[in-house]
Amino acid sequence: MNKYSQIFNTKLDRFSTFLLILLSLNLKGQSVHNRKWEYTKVVYTSSTKNSTIITNSLPKGGGIVYQKGKEYNYFIFWANIRNESPSPLELQIKFPTLNFFNSDKSHFLVAFTKAKMSFDKVQDFDYGLIDLPSLLNNESNQLKDLKNRILPKNEYLFYVPVFIHKTKWPVRAEFILKDKKLFYKVTAGTDTVIVP
Repeated sequence: MNKYSQIFNTKLDRFSTFLLILLSLNLKGQSVHNRKWEYTKVVYTSSTKNSTIITNSLPKGGGIVYQKGKEYNYFIFWANIRNESPSPLELQIKFPTLNFFNSDKSHFLVAFTKAKMSFDKVQDFDYGLIDLPSLLNNESNQLKDLKNRILPKNEYLFYVPVFIHKTKWPVRAEFILKDKKLFYKVTAGTDTVIVP
């Protein structure tokens, strides 16, 4: 090996080491500071000064599934409801089978899953939710409604998979609290539906 080859190899080794350090720092920065999954976070305070915090995620993953020959785009959301009051919070959510946008051709449905959401799944594809075709097509994998008692100073995380037939972009969704009643707002492009 001649002198020039040794100099070249030394510089190449230094550059490779620098590149690995740079990539490592970049990856660490992403995992520590990446909160891009959060769409809205709202604190609702009652007249008695009790508060509920609702965090809604952005959609993650997504793809196409079929039900009875119809094509649905799916979007995986999750929500976190935190009870900051001194008494338990009774949460009960039930969706109509279909929710229509401005046209009777474009509609969406929500299929609650028995799978549990947790913060460690935030970085996963589809937030860690698997087997979406089975969730849409097999009712035994779905929950008819969502019921949970959230104790004081506790929180409850859950998936909200939304399946949309003939959708527009972008798609966003969030729970909104009004007069102790929960509403779900879904926006697809310029279409918006608020479900009581």
